[in-house]
Amino acid sequence: GILLAKMRIFASEVALRAQVAARYDELFKGSDCVTPYLAAGNTSVYAQYTLLVKDRDGLIKHLNANNIPTAVHYPIPLHKQPIFSEKYQGQDLSVSEKTAAQVISLPMHPYLDHATQDRIVAAVKQFIG
Repeated sequence: GILLAKMRIFASEVALRAQVAARYDELFKGSDCVTPYLAAGNTSVYAQYTLLVKDRDGLIKHLNANNIPTAVHYPIPLHKQPIFSEKYQGQDLSVSEKTAAQVISLPMHPYLDHATQDRIVAAVKQFIG
């Protein structure tokens, strides 16, 4: 029953998430972090809004101190997962390893208001300079 109710508003929530992501993109322009890339003609449901930053652990501490929740959804690169470890053993996948150590997801939901988003972005920019 709950999922059926959610399906009625799914399209509008996806559109709202896209608006939140677009606003994050705009607010982070010119900063020293990498925002999600979405190729032309593609769409995303933005289940997460994930940044690539140089000092993820420091940023997590800074945001936690400012009562801003974060998440690291994929801290272990795929090639280091037990099911794939033998297949990729001995290969240089240092870019994947570096990326996995630098990603951080910010609060993201379809009803994220501008004031909260401004506070989140300001705290990130305060830390990264």
